[in-house]
Amino acid sequence: MQHLINFSIHAIHIDQFERDWEQVRAFVTRLGLDGIELLIGDDSPPDLPAGLVRGVHLPYWIRWLEIWHAGADAVVSSEEREFLAGGARDASHMVALQRRLWRQAAALRPEYAVFHVSHVTLEESFTRRYAFSAEAVVNATIDLLNATAATFPGGEPPVRLWLENLWWPGLTFADPGLAEAFVQRLCFENWGFVLDTGHLINTCPDVADEDAAVDLLLERLDRLSPAVRARIEGLHLSLSLSGAYQRSDPALPDGFAALPFAERYVLARDHVARIDEHRPFTTPRCREIVAAAHPRVITHELLRLDRAELERNLGIQSCALAGAPLTGGFHATL
Repeated sequence: MQHLINFSIHAIHIDQFERDWEQVRAFVTRLGLDGIELLIGDDSPPDLPAGLVRGVHLPYWIRWLEIWHAGADAVVSSEEREFLAGGARDASHMVALQRRLWRQAAALRPEYAVFHVSHVTLEESFTRRYAFSAEAVVNATIDLLNATAATFPGGEPPVRLWLENLWWPGLTFADPGLAEAFVQRLCFENWGFVLDTGHLINTCPDVADEDAAVDLLLERLDRLSPAVRARIEGLHLSLSLSGAYQRSDPALPDGFAALPFAERYVLARDHVARIDEHRPFTTPRCREIVAAAHPRVITHELLRLDRAELERNLGIQSCALAGAPLTGGFHATL
């Protein structure tokens, strides 16, 4: 089993390593990790040390279904369209943009590339009054993926796609039938699921502690069909216990609609960060999640303001996974 950390090409991560990818590799090697899962942007990624990138995370198109169905006029501002849907003008352009992203990911020679199955507007992230159902998001995603795969030789993506759950409409693993729809309707074979534990926990604000979080994850896994479970190849492992915040029913900030897009985005981003906490698991029961999901890759998606916090949180979670006392080091052998 491989152990990775999530990383990105953006300053929030690489600046912690003085914009030096060799420092990133040295950090990964020192901790006994196997590499990184790299969030790329819309442009070609930089030159990277060979073997560092084991997985790629594709840019997340937060809001895209209106454009898929009705074209660019469905989203009010070009700024919003550029930032939230990759600048797509219509469905055919969206397919072309995905094709380019898949090829850019494949150029890094990763084992997989992650695709978020979700749709949400900035306002909906607060109000939870969604214009599109989970079924509508899943159906459109299947159509987008099939159409993009069909542009490649043999109808197969050039990199294995891993479909990731979120807590907004789309793939949440709360409805086993929607996960099964991918098994039944995707027209290519080069794909799997990655289960994000924190995202799944976020679907149930009543979860108040780690034991309840583990119980929820095991219950949701148990409800999935054998065909779906066989497709779970990765875990994004983190703990989120934001139920109290979610139950407080955070209100849409005053005057939100009148604010410039950049300000609305920052407010929504900060709100989402309070929901998706990216804490490390501390209970050895997290090993039950690994045993039930049986992934071949675990990506430790943990909060870090700097290298020291990342290393500390990695130590906490890896010790829990190893059933070992907290030592501050990384236990890669479970």
